[in-house]
Amino acid sequence: MGSHTVPTVKRNAQLERILQILRALDRRDGVDLYSLAEEQGTTVRTVRRDLDALRTAGLPLVEIDGEGEGDGKKKRWRLAVKDRLAEVSSLLDVNHYLALRVAMGQGSALHRASPIFDSLEDLAGKIEKAVGKRASAQLAAIEKCFFSYEKFAYQKAAPDVLWVLVRAISERRVCAVRYRAPLAASPKTFDVLPLRIFVHEGAVYLMCHVLKHATVVILNLQRLEALTPSDKTAEPPKDFDPERLEHAAFGVYSGGAETTYLLRFDAETAPYIHERTWHPSQTVMALPDGGVELRFACRGAYEVSAWVASWRDHVEVVEPASLREELGELAEYLWDTYRAKKASAASKPAAARAKR
Repeated sequence: MGSHTVPTVKRNAQLERILQILRALDRRDGVDLYSLAEEQGTTVRTVRRDLDALRTAGLPLVEIDGEGEGDGKKKRWRLAVKDRLAEVSSLLDVNHYLALRVAMGQGSALHRASPIFDSLEDLAGKIEKAVGKRASAQLAAIEKCFFSYEKFAYQKAAPDVLWVLVRAISERRVCAVRYRAPLAASPKTFDVLPLRIFVHEGAVYLMCHVLKHATVVILNLQRLEALTPSDKTAEPPKDFDPERLEHAAFGVYSGGAETTYLLRFDAETAPYIHERTWHPSQTVMALPDGGVELRFACRGAYEVSAWVASWRDHVEVVEPASLREELGELAEYLWDTYRAKKASAASKPAAARAKR
C-alpha cells in the first residue's frame, strides 16, 4: 500500500494544478506562462507541458499577443470555449438549419442514395444535439411550415449524376458527357466544365462551359445519358457571370437577340404583376385605368411568348412587333382549330349528339 502513496499524491497534485490552470485560462484577457508558473509554484517548462496536454485532450486554447517581444514572456493564453460556443451559436441561426434540412429533403430517395446524405444527416444531428431538445422541437416545427415542389425535379435526376456533378463543380473538374437533345437522332459526347446546377419549372439543369466551342450552355439533366469526371481541371471562363446570364434569359433559354418587351395588363391582372419580379430588368408603371405596363429586356425565346399567351385576354403586347405577329398567328390557329370543331359539333343531328 505504501508503494502507491507517492505516485498517488503526485497525480493528485498534478490534477489540482491543471484545474487551477484551467480557472486561470478562463480569464477574459488570458494569462502568460510566467504568471501561471509563479501562481502554481512550478516551472515554465512544466506549465508548457500541462498546456500541451490540455490541447492534446481537445481543449481549445488560443494564444494572445501581449505587449513586448522576445521569449514569449508576454504571450498570453486563454481558454476559447466561449469563442467556440459563439461560433456554434451563429451557426445555429434558424435559416442555416432550415437550409440544411431543405437540402436534405429535396427528394429524400435521391439523397439517401449518396454518401453525402450521411454527412448531412450527421451534421443535422450534431446541430440538434447542440441546441437541446426544446430548441430542436422548435426547429422541427418551423421546418414543417415549408414545402417545396422542387423535390419532384430532383427525383427525376439520377443520383449518380447529380452528386458527381456537385463534386465536379466544387473541384472544377472537367467531365465527359453524353447528351441527347430532344430532336436529335443520336446523343453527342463532348467535354464540359460544370459550373452551376439549378431548378426551373420542375426540371434540373446544368450550366456548363463547353471547352471545344468555348461557350456556356445549359443542359437538362434528364437528357444526360452519361457523365464521367476526368483528372483534368479547368477554370471557368473569365467573363462567366451567372447574374448576367440570368438577366439575359427570361427562363432557361437565351439564344435569341436582345429584345425589349412592353406589355400592357388590365386592372384585373395588375395586382399580380405588381407583386412579383418577372425578370431582373423589369420596370412597372401604373396606368390611369388601373392597369400596368411591364417593360423588360432579355434575349428572345419561346418562353416569353408562352408566358404572355398564358395571360390570355388580360394582356396586350405593345412591343415588339414580332411578338404581336406571333400571337396573331396563334390566335388564327386557335380560331380555325377550335371554332371549326365547335361548328362541326353543332351541325350534327340532335339524336347523334344525345347518343354521344
